[in-house]
Amino acid sequence: MKEKLYSNRFEFFFFTQIAVLFGSLFVPGEIFEESVGPILFLLNLIAGIILISKRKDLFWFFLVLLVASSIIFGWAQTNGEMTLDISYIQFAIYFAFFLTITYEIIKQVWHSKSVDKKVILGMVSGFICLGLIGFFICMSIELTNPNSFEGGLLHMSETHSNTLTEQLMYFSFITLLTIGYGDIVPVTHLAQKASILIGLAGQFYLIILTAIVVGKYINQNNPKTNNQ
Repeated sequence: MKEKLYSNRFEFFFFTQIAVLFGSLFVPGEIFEESVGPILFLLNLIAGIILISKRKDLFWFFLVLLVASSIIFGWAQTNGEMTLDISYIQFAIYFAFFLTITYEIIKQVWHSKSVDKKVILGMVSGFICLGLIGFFICMSIELTNPNSFEGGLLHMSETHSNTLTEQLMYFSFITLLTIGYGDIVPVTHLAQKASILIGLAGQFYLIILTAIVVGKYINQNNPKTNNQ
């Protein structure tokens, strides 16, 4: 069972990420924000533990993060709301998780000897992780300095609890992809610097890691290279 989970680690991690990103399309906003979303993040954390299960040091680190996040989720469900201090702790947990797992995914893709489905899924998952890191950066900035971002549907955040989360998630990925519709605008110095960082991270990832994976794919399908 353990080996089967590990062999499908990239698939499990990828599908939990997709659920985090698009789950709100199928579950009403407030329910997703308060219950379903946190559960999906916990599942993504569990998938991350499976992904690095052969790294004992990281395994215990991620397990601690999972326990801490589960306690926070249980506390929030019991009390009906999450205080600002608890929110910061939760963001710190997920920020540490996504930073570490992104590094591990990049390392596994980088050192892979051949390109297959797992490598492709790993590369895509790493890119999604960058978007989620950007989201937590933006959320931390907005919670620390309210109104750092303006436009879009942010004006509805006071009446719709999930609006802020959804809009900053959207902003992070649109910036990472360098689409830049301009409907949401960073208006403080810190928010603008964070936007630059997210955009640069997306470009470096696509340029460097994609080039490496494409190069490996070309080499493994080149008869001359395989015969050497």
